[in-house]
Amino acid sequence: MIFKLSTTAVAVSAAMLTLSAGTALASNGESLGSDPIRIVMPYGAGGSTDITARIIAANAAEHCGSRIDVVSMPGAGGMEGLQFVADAEPNGHTILMADYSATITQTLTEDTPWEVEDWVPIVHLTDWKPTVYVKADHDIQSIEDWIELAEAEPNSLVFGHADPLSLVHLPLVMLEQETGIQNVHLPTTGGGETRTMILGGHIDLGMTLPPSIVSNVNSGEVTAIGVFADERSDVLPDVPTFREAGYDVSFEAPLLVYAFSSVPESIQQELSECIMQGLETDTAQTMSTQASAGLDNVQGLESAQAIYRDTTQRVKDVLAAINQD
Repeated sequence: MIFKLSTTAVAVSAAMLTLSAGTALASNGESLGSDPIRIVMPYGAGGSTDITARIIAANAAEHCGSRIDVVSMPGAGGMEGLQFVADAEPNGHTILMADYSATITQTLTEDTPWEVEDWVPIVHLTDWKPTVYVKADHDIQSIEDWIELAEAEPNSLVFGHADPLSLVHLPLVMLEQETGIQNVHLPTTGGGETRTMILGGHIDLGMTLPPSIVSNVNSGEVTAIGVFADERSDVLPDVPTFREAGYDVSFEAPLLVYAFSSVPESIQQELSECIMQGLETDTAQTMSTQASAGLDNVQGLESAQAIYRDTTQRVKDVLAAINQD
């Protein structure tokens, strides 16, 4: 059932909201309203996504006309968070922030009560660049070192990563297909555990996102050896891409804010615009720079949906190639 505000509620809400001139409200008076907004993440707190969500909460609240809370729901491999958003009242006050692992890969590979198309991207925040790293004193200190050792001793190297077929695992599968190398895959609870195991010398390689390890790289604790992206990371500009090393593997992961498909289009648009307004402020850009969040090219609903469609097709192609579809 679509949630509709009364005429009085609409008038009160409109007085409290700071809307852009281009915000279009549906003829039946549907509007975002002033109740708190929850950004649900299907991941643990403290990671790169959590940091980005908190930048949104700190800067978009005044433009959206209500408080914004960040909620971490990593249970059931992230499915708990998606289910929570899907079941919420369709009034735009419960939204999702995630990469393709949750909304696309898991939806295509698991039995879920929703389809890929049920997740409607409203803001494209940034593109994560999956990065392979090792402990600073490991024998492997480059892409070439890794490939050479893996070819000489198949299944001798342990590679830690978060959820299988996630943005920090799928590129590894793609590289193994291209090169024929074999590694031992070790799923972890997330980037924090992977980093701890790397630093403790318990595993050989790991994959994460540049903001998560930039301090460890700068302190000399770890070496980032390669990035699965078309271009180098601004956060780790000295780290080559795998394409530079001669391997045609690149799979950046767009970080998107989603509404569920039951949320009216007018509210989707309103959310998109107020979040973008908040992220375009000088304060938000300063926070983004300090956190290496990469929020300098935020894009709205139309671009976000085009990116989502392209990413869905890419994931489908990769899953078909590895017989996981």
